[in-house]
Parts: sequence; structure tokens; C-alpha cells
Amino acid sequence: MSAATPAASARPIRFALVALLIAVLAIPLTALWKAFGPRDAAAPDFTLTDQYGRQFSLASLRGRPVALMFGYASCPDECPTALAHLARAIHAAGVPADARVVFISVDPARDSAPVLKRYLRGFDPSFVGLRGEVAALDPILASYHTFRRVEPAEKGESGYSMQHGTTIYYIGRNGSIQGYGHMDDPVETMADDLRKYG
Repeated sequence: MSAATPAASARPIRFALVALLIAVLAIPLTALWKAFGPRDAAAPDFTLTDQYGRQFSLASLRGRPVALMFGYASCPDECPTALAHLARAIHAAGVPADARVVFISVDPARDSAPVLKRYLRGFDPSFVGLRGEVAALDPILASYHTFRRVEPAEKGESGYSMQHGTTIYYIGRNGSIQGYGHMDDPVETMADDLRKYG
């Protein structure tokens, strides 16, 4: 029986490394950041326009606990569900009364300030809605390790839809990211996170 050549012996190792790389690349970047990202890292600051047409920076909420999420007003499912849950969660017993929800639109072409104002008013008047052009949004999305992607309409349909990250970022009073949630979390989980990280 002839001995295996070094090249043949290396094949299983190379295969295992390629398989591991494929598995890692299949995990969404936000999931990796959520699992391994630093706690108490300063939440990246930004300045965008709010639903009243005013300039708004995240730093202006320093001293308050914040739940930050990305979405868009014509989202058919996860965004309205998450906002409805957050609207109940911020009023749950034990949640700090000064907690704020910040919603950043990933669809600036359709989400004007008046659209955001009308949309968010249906959930809670304290919610902050923010928008900016794509050039302003892209670095913010990158700094929060998330994404936006335009999905063309199916043949015969009009308009388009958006794909985007579904992480909720819980920011403490000191302006640091304290923890992460998900848009699908139930009300009580969101309330617990707001209590814990507020």
C-alpha cells in the first residue's frame, strides 16, 4: 500500500476549511455582530432629518435609553409589528418613562418627513422618525453593521419593496450599545430589554 501524498492528505483539511468559510458567510453580518460584537461600545452618532423636518442627532438623546431600528413606512409585516410591540413595551411597568424609540427609514424615495410623521403617529407620538438620502444613510448602515436592498417588483406589479436588517439596538443612557433584540420579539421581551438596558 502506498503512502498518501502530502497533497492528498491536505485535501480533507482544505475541504473542511472551505465548508467552514461557506457556513460563516451564510450567517447574516448582524447575527455575528449580535453574538460577538462588543458591549458598551459607543453607538455611532449620526445626524438626519426627523418627521418634522428638523435636523436630529442621536447624541441629542444622551441621558435617555433608546431602542433604535431600521425600516420603512410601506413595510407590510415586520416593521409595523415591531413598532406596535415597542409602542406597548415603552409603557409597560418598570420601563423607564423617558425611553425613546428611533425609527430610521431605509426608503428615502418614498418616506418623506410628512409620510413618517403620519406613519409613526399611528403607533406612538413620542417615536422619532428619521430620514436621509442614500448617501447619508449608507455610512450609518455600515456603522451599525446592517443593510438596505431594493427589491424590484414582480412582473406586472408596480413599485418595489425593501430588504433590510431586523436588529433592534438598545442604547443606554451613556450612549453605548447595551444589547440587541429582533423585530420579531414579543412585547414582553422588548419591555424586559428596555428595563434591563435602560
